[in-house]
Amino acid sequence: MLRSMDTAQTDSISEAPAAEERAARHLRMLARAAEIQMEIMEATRTEAVEAPQPGVDYCRRIDVIAKSLRLTLLLEDKFANHRGERRKAAAKREAAQEDWHDLRVKLAMLAAAYESSEDPEEVERRAAEVCERVEQPEVAELIKASRAEVAVAALCRRWGFPPDVERWLEMADKGMENLGFIPPQDGEDDEDPPKLRPAGASRRKPPDTG
Repeated sequence: MLRSMDTAQTDSISEAPAAEERAARHLRMLARAAEIQMEIMEATRTEAVEAPQPGVDYCRRIDVIAKSLRLTLLLEDKFANHRGERRKAAAKREAAQEDWHDLRVKLAMLAAAYESSEDPEEVERRAAEVCERVEQPEVAELIKASRAEVAVAALCRRWGFPPDVERWLEMADKGMENLGFIPPQDGEDDEDPPKLRPAGASRRKPPDTG
């Protein structure tokens, strides 16, 4: 699911330059059309003043050209506004993608801290450390500049967490899905998601009651 989302986002980003070029070309065409209509209007005026032809209604001809010119300018204005809206939308999509990536890496590191802790006190301490460290400028820059897998692997090495990158990212994806950032797959039921559990707790044996 995540690969398909990444692919869709990449396709959307790759289509942006083509759409931008089309909009720019349309604007150039409309600008040229406006120039041609102005040339025709000026030529009509020159003929009407210097060499009028019998039976030609020059006022009517200029009125028709003026209406066409107004339509052209209106289209040009709408295309320009639409182009600006597309740029704003692209900027918003890029910002949303960065936020999604940032949150995914941070949740993965919290999952690593949780699973690497032996008791609730250690969980709380390590989680607080992760929340503080991921806000440091050099860490934030690493996350922003790297793929999720690369960032998580580097931070696991730096902070002494097990390098189980795929597992931490899977837990992060599940958490994001539960938060509504990632839609569930088709056919997935509404069962309660499995709760995270400290690794130490899973290693403890039950007391011998025999």
